Amino acid sequence: MKREKYNVFSVVLRLIRFIYNEKRSQLFWMVLTAIFMAVLPFKEIFLPKVAIGTLEKYGKDAAWPLVKVMAIYFLCAGIVTFFSSYLTQRISADNMRMRMRYLILTSKVLQTMDYKNVEDATFWEKNDKALNAGNSNDNGVEGIIDKFTKIPARFIVIIVMSVMVIGLHPAIFALAIIHWLTLMFVSAKTHDFEYSKKEEIAGASRRKEYFKKTSQDFSFGKDIRIFNFRKRLLDNLKYEINAYVKLFGMVENRKYVLGLLGILTLLLTNVCMYYILIKKAVAGMPISSFTMYTALMVSFSEVLNLFGDNLMLVRNEGEYVDAMFKLLDDKLLTEGDKELPLDGPIEIVFDHVTFRYPHTDKDIFKDFSFTIHKGEKLAIVGVNGAGKSTLVKLMCGLYAPDEGHIYINGVDINDLKKENLYALYSTVFQDFNILAFTIRENVACSRENVDDARVMEALEKVGLGDKVKSFEKGLDQMMLKVIDENGTDFSGGERQKLAIARALYKDAPVVIMDEPTAALDALAEAEIYESFSGLVEGKTAIYVSHRLASTRFCDHIALFDGTGVKEYGTHEELMEKKGTYYDMFVVQGKYYQEEGATA
Repeated sequence: MKREKYNVFSVVLRLIRFIYNEKRSQLFWMVLTAIFMAVLPFKEIFLPKVAIGTLEKYGKDAAWPLVKVMAIYFLCAGIVTFFSSYLTQRISADNMRMRMRYLILTSKVLQTMDYKNVEDATFWEKNDKALNAGNSNDNGVEGIIDKFTKIPARFIVIIVMSVMVIGLHPAIFALAIIHWLTLMFVSAKTHDFEYSKKEEIAGASRRKEYFKKTSQDFSFGKDIRIFNFRKRLLDNLKYEINAYVKLFGMVENRKYVLGLLGILTLLLTNVCMYYILIKKAVAGMPISSFTMYTALMVSFSEVLNLFGDNLMLVRNEGEYVDAMFKLLDDKLLTEGDKELPLDGPIEIVFDHVTFRYPHTDKDIFKDFSFTIHKGEKLAIVGVNGAGKSTLVKLMCGLYAPDEGHIYINGVDINDLKKENLYALYSTVFQDFNILAFTIRENVACSRENVDDARVMEALEKVGLGDKVKSFEKGLDQMMLKVIDENGTDFSGGERQKLAIARALYKDAPVVIMDEPTAALDALAEAEIYESFSGLVEGKTAIYVSHRLASTRFCDHIALFDGTGVKEYGTHEELMEKKGTYYDMFVVQGKYYQEEGATA
């Protein structure tokens, strides 16, 4: 995969500006932390010099002077260590808050962007790096912010130590820098190689995790046992693990081969250092100085490595943060500036609409014109794949036509504010979701200004009132067990009724039922539709289904066949026509019989 170029300095400056705007006092604490961190490494270097130097100076009488010197030394070192640790912990919490702030901003973008991106796999692949920029304490946003204190501190340490090392011998300093640059080169090359395999590794990891989770998911337990999926799952799991390990091994082998360069330069540096130190010791260098320089070289090499690691992390993780910034900056929401009132009847007009899903060539609708009249109860029926749900997505503004226009009360749908557009609809989709909130919040979709009486009224109308009242917490009963282990769950039919109650509570001028009763039997479906019909009086109501429970009480029926509207009229008109609708109704009629009566 070709590496995209980006400006790491722009990323760093933007993060600093963000910290300044969010909590500028954090920058002060970062500077203070860097100062204490810069002092910290020298306590190990000068300890041997102070201790042995005192012994050299006082000889047999060194006991008391040594105690005093060590007491002062450890007191100062303790103060530095304490404040360095305290300040590091303090800013770590703020660093995490900054990362969480970016997580919120990213989530907001994903929840408000045009819906077409939600169902577009290429969008998620493109923004994979952006979405990983806030997932860890050690990487991405927080990883880089954490280095805002460590890089300056270690740079100061390197400058001071460099002066001391050059004073010992310039050749040692030169070899140490060569070793450090070699490690930087190795780190960059291994990261670039790993990045080039990123999509392969991500794919292998995703497949591995799928089979791992499936084999451990209790919801698959019955199928695994009854249909003997066990061997197939285990074989696939083994295969994907081996494929993942093979890719991972390729990366690690590259690290190992390149790492040999670092070992070679480290060996040269150590040989040169100890040769010069031994030579100077023979020439009369004090033991205290010998031990200090030995500790200095170990610390110098360590700080150089850490400094290099910090720089490489900023360089490498900056790619992910830069991708996140691009995601935040992209105009992913297209909307107009007009608003429609929410308390009047709604008419929806499709005017020569052509639509195909992104990255496909097949037209779902071609030069399609259709009108849903104000206050009309319309049944949209047809086989699966006829375009019924796509019609709903278009009228709700989740997708925009490629050609033509959609008008709501004479206003082009693209000219409306998205929030206003969505407020026009109470929609129950066939793939609705129940969230790990209370029953009240699942119905009202809010935790503030909730009208409990209206919530219970909606639940009563869909037949869930008695069930909710049976819970000790009533409307405060938590759904699912993800957040609360005492949470409850409903059956498939009860979930659908809860979703319908949600639509009733919203009380929007347009009600859409997009095959929400698929989990119910035919008679229960017909009963819900019959009762629901009376609840939406005065509203524009649209019932989408491949079953015909909703058709008899609707004003009109539109039969879709994959090319558009094939038949349109009342139930009686279409039955008299004896076309496709007639055939479907006759076939399905037996499912709507109860005690000998045909629905």
